[in-house]
Amino acid sequence: MSGCASYYSHFAMFPAANSSGEPRQVRLSWQTAEYPDWWFLGNRATSVKLETQCSDRVWRLRDGDDDQAGQCATGIRACGEKGQDLVAATGQPATPGFRCMAINPQDPAARIAGVGSKLELLVSCEPAVVAEGQGDDARNLDYLRASAVPYTVYVRKAPRGSLIAKPPRFDDSVCDAE
Repeated sequence: MSGCASYYSHFAMFPAANSSGEPRQVRLSWQTAEYPDWWFLGNRATSVKLETQCSDRVWRLRDGDDDQAGQCATGIRACGEKGQDLVAATGQPATPGFRCMAINPQDPAARIAGVGSKLELLVSCEPAVVAEGQGDDARNLDYLRASAVPYTVYVRKAPRGSLIAKPPRFDDSVCDAE
């Protein structure tokens, strides 16, 4: 019975620097299905997609309800990828057992479906390589700069399918100018 749920889009966009120190926009987005309290199913959510302006690297933050979440931590997290990420504090290679990103990192039981209008985003990794290839085949792999203090992010929620349910677009003219 899909008629019992209310469907929402969640998104946030905020200015920050990438690991190279360049000013960029960062976008978070995900979807939820919220069920009434009397219904036997709990609320459900997709993974949180994190994108950085001008970068081809897309992060997926997942929680314990997702089979692809990885074993690097509990709560809402994204694990490191071998050869792609470094631990920001030490410069050592990040492994799939290291948590590179976390939403509401102080709450080990955090679930994406329970994220409200404000979240904390902790970034603990940096890219091992910020770009690969050359010329027209070049790919930017840089992403949001690591920080010992979580970013505070304010989230918008809109009914899925409504005119305001789409996250803002990146201004790609910044990327073309570089």
